[in-house]
Amino acid sequence: MSLQQMLRRVLTEYPDAVKTPLEGNPLARFVRGSAEDAVVEGLGDQAAGLVVQGSPGQGNWAAVPWIAIFDPAVTTSATRGYYAVYLFHATEPTAYLSLNQGTTAARQEFGPKTRDILRDRAQFIRKRLSDFESLTPISEIKTGSDARLPGDYVAGHSLGFRYDLASLPTEETLRADLQLIVKAYRALTFRGGLDPDSGDLDISDFNFPDQATIVEKRKYVFHKKIERNGAAAKAAKQLHGTICQACGLDFTSRYGDLGKGFIEAHHLKPISTLEEGVPVSYDIATDFAVLCSNCHRMIHRTDDPSDLVSFKTRIAS
Repeated sequence: MSLQQMLRRVLTEYPDAVKTPLEGNPLARFVRGSAEDAVVEGLGDQAAGLVVQGSPGQGNWAAVPWIAIFDPAVTTSATRGYYAVYLFHATEPTAYLSLNQGTTAARQEFGPKTRDILRDRAQFIRKRLSDFESLTPISEIKTGSDARLPGDYVAGHSLGFRYDLASLPTEETLRADLQLIVKAYRALTFRGGLDPDSGDLDISDFNFPDQATIVEKRKYVFHKKIERNGAAAKAAKQLHGTICQACGLDFTSRYGDLGKGFIEAHHLKPISTLEEGVPVSYDIATDFAVLCSNCHRMIHRTDDPSDLVSFKTRIAS
C-alpha cells in the first residue's frame, strides 16, 4: 500500500468511523496494521533501526489518531522524548507529518507550564535544525480539538508538512517528505537532541583526542544513547545472557539475588561509523555484547571500543 492510499483512507473514513465502537472497527485495525506497513515501505532504506506504531485510540477513539516513527535510541513511546508522526485533524480531512514531542512525561514534570515548555523546546529544535527549516515549512499545526493531548501536540510541533485530502501530493513527494523528516529526526539526535549543545557533553568514559571537535564528541554521545536503548539492552540480555563476555563475571554468583539479571549492553559498531543521518540498525547478535560495569567502562577507554576480542586479550594478559 502506498502512503497516498494510507492517508486517503484514514482521512476519508475517520469521520464516520468515530461514530462506531473502536474495537473491531476496520479502520482501527488498519491504523494498527497496514498503515504502519505503508509507512515502513515509504521510509525505504531509512526504516533501518526505527519502530513504526499507529494508534487510533485506547478503549475509545482518539480525538487525533496518529502513526508515529520512533528511534529506540530516543524513545519507543509517544509519551516521552521526540519522534516523527502523522497526526490526523479531529474534524477536517487534513493530516500533518510532524517532528513532535512526547507530552505525557512533560506534563508529569511541568504540570500547567507544560505547553510553554513544549513550545520552547520546539523553538530550540527549529534552531538546532535550521538547515531543515526551509525544507519542512510547516512550523504551526492545528488539530481541531480542545482536548488536552491534541493541544499539547500543537505546542510540541517543530517542523513538518500539511496534507489535505483534496490535494494530496504524489507518492514520490510523500515519500520524499517522510524520508526528509526522518533525516531531520536523526540529525536532531546526533546533534544532541533536546540537550543544550555545550562543552559539558558526557564523554568522560571515552579515550578521545583532547582537541576533539564537537562533531567527534557528538559521535561518542550518540554511541551512549544507542547503548541506553532499553529494548536493545533487554534483547541483548535474552540473547547473550547475563555473564560478562569479557571477564566472565556472573553478578548472580557474586551478589546473589541482588545481582540476578544485571548486566550492561555494549554497542559494538565502531564509533567512526556513526554519522549524522545514517541509519543505525540494531542487530542484537552482532551489534551488541553484554559486559559488567567495570569492563564496560574500561572498553570505552580503549582506542577501539568495538574490538571486544582485543579487549578480552588485554585483560587476560
